[in-house]
Amino acid sequence: MKRIIFLLFSLVFLTFVQAQDLQYVKAINHKLCSKSYHGRGYVKHGDALAAKLVAKEFKKAGLKGFTENYYQPYDFDINTFPGKIIVKADGVRLIAGKDFVVSLSSPGLSGEFPLIWVPDSIATPEQLVAFVETSGKKDGFLVLTQKFKKLYGTEIPWGRGAILLEDKQPWWHVSNGRHVGHSVWLKINKHKLPKTTQSIQIDFDNRFIEHYQTQNVAGYVEGMAVKDTFLVFTAHYDHLGMMGNKAFFPGSSDNASGTSMILDLARYFTSHPPKYSVAFILFSGEEVGLMGSSYLADHPLFPLNKIKLLINLDMIGTGSEGITVVNGKVFNNLFQKMVAINDEHHYLPEVKARGEACNSDHCPFYKKGVKAIFIYTRGKEYLEYHSVTDSHVPYTKYKNFFGLITDLTESL
Repeated sequence: MKRIIFLLFSLVFLTFVQAQDLQYVKAINHKLCSKSYHGRGYVKHGDALAAKLVAKEFKKAGLKGFTENYYQPYDFDINTFPGKIIVKADGVRLIAGKDFVVSLSSPGLSGEFPLIWVPDSIATPEQLVAFVETSGKKDGFLVLTQKFKKLYGTEIPWGRGAILLEDKQPWWHVSNGRHVGHSVWLKINKHKLPKTTQSIQIDFDNRFIEHYQTQNVAGYVEGMAVKDTFLVFTAHYDHLGMMGNKAFFPGSSDNASGTSMILDLARYFTSHPPKYSVAFILFSGEEVGLMGSSYLADHPLFPLNKIKLLINLDMIGTGSEGITVVNGKVFNNLFQKMVAINDEHHYLPEVKARGEACNSDHCPFYKKGVKAIFIYTRGKEYLEYHSVTDSHVPYTKYKNFFGLITDLTESL
């Protein structure tokens, strides 16, 4: 009798553990965001280190592979800043990643250059051209306000480049790093660059890598009844990487949060295989411009018409205000099913629909006719984004979000 009670208790406990494992999720997130992974970008092969971890976890979970090692290799061109980055304003050194960022389209540059402060009265590109041509100052750096933010990263026909002033710690992006221009662009916190500043000293090198070798990572759990039709969970494991040899961008929210949830879901579905097969795909190159997902959509590991539903997870570390479902307005029946499940179990404060948006890895598949949605959580408790301080998402509503997702898949 005692043995039967013990076995029943063990079964209940095991089922609870396998439902979701927040401790595991946080541990994976913490590891992916450590300095040893170099921001999961393309300096020091941080992406390759993250891919190796994902493949290892897939194997431990018992996932089958579409390839021998779970990898789908591909390549793209990318600019990098692998060495020192020094920026000084009138001799005062600024902190990389905190006080400034450099556009990844920038070439290397070394020297001291005068600043050309553009008056607030200048409001259009045409007025800007006229100002520079009449000022006689053509060998320095333009200093621009946010009204010219759309020019960021473009070619400037005068001087060495431009500085875009930010109200706070600037965000970094690498989506313009697939080519190198002639102009150097920086974003600088305006509080670190007072209007009395006369010059800026810059010293950094770039390294443009053609055909950088990277990989998607994919595995699957075979369905109980319909083995050739797939539910697909996707996320991107890459992040911005390193800007220079000091500043690294951890990417806890974007997107170690989605990556860790994919791994948790993989562990769950190996123990709870549904009717359909379930594929788990982690992409690289999302921050560079949806490179990994675009490659897989063009070179599928199984027929795209065999995908019943694709759910992309990106930035899912909060949830105090609920979730947003991109393409929820497109696939209204699916969205209403999610709302009904949420209303029944009171998982989240709100399940909100959004229309089409090509803002994450669902997009290349949706464009090819796949039923694909992208879900992100919302909440003011954690607002870090593309910053050197994005290191510890709170996973506010993770357990509830996990319950909603698994209930949804079971209802299909």
